[in-house]
Amino acid sequence: MKITVPNSLDDISVAQYRKLANIDLKQDETAWLKETISILCSLDVVVVNKLSLKELEKIGKVVTKITNADTNQQQLIKKIDYKGKRYGFHPNLSKLTVGEFADLETFCAAGFFDHINEIISILYRPIKQENKDFYQIEEYTGEVFPDYWDDLKMSVVLGATNFFLSIGETLTKDLDSYLQEREIKT
Repeated sequence: MKITVPNSLDDISVAQYRKLANIDLKQDETAWLKETISILCSLDVVVVNKLSLKELEKIGKVVTKITNADTNQQQLIKKIDYKGKRYGFHPNLSKLTVGEFADLETFCAAGFFDHINEIISILYRPIKQENKDFYQIEEYTGEVFPDYWDDLKMSVVLGATNFFLSIGETLTKDLDSYLQEREIKT
């Protein structure tokens, strides 16, 4: 039997990652590993149970390396080709509409992994015009696609989330510096 084992976050889909996020972490390490291998290698648990300990350990080392990878190193991918269409990451987040912002906030608060498809639908939209590095995306209509992005690579999604995290970190540092300067002046 041939088993395909993912080598990186490029080999893991949104659907697989969502399933990983819902694994019960209170179970013992072997049960966690078997469930993780089942998800990442697209194997039925019955098949995973038939693996030898040596095979389980070998696959487990690769899988553990991916699940322990520093996901903060993923870079933002601004334009992607997916399901025959070209999509662009929102080119100017300072111009998010009230609808985009409210929906993002709602979906994030309701559970990032449970609503990851909806969040991606807001951040990545079809490109309507493109010229080299510049592009325009379609306007936000409020329509989101709960299962549409299930096959998207997690490296794309983590790049987008890291972008948000780095902005938040930068804004926090800038605010702190501003408040300290203001305190010195008063």
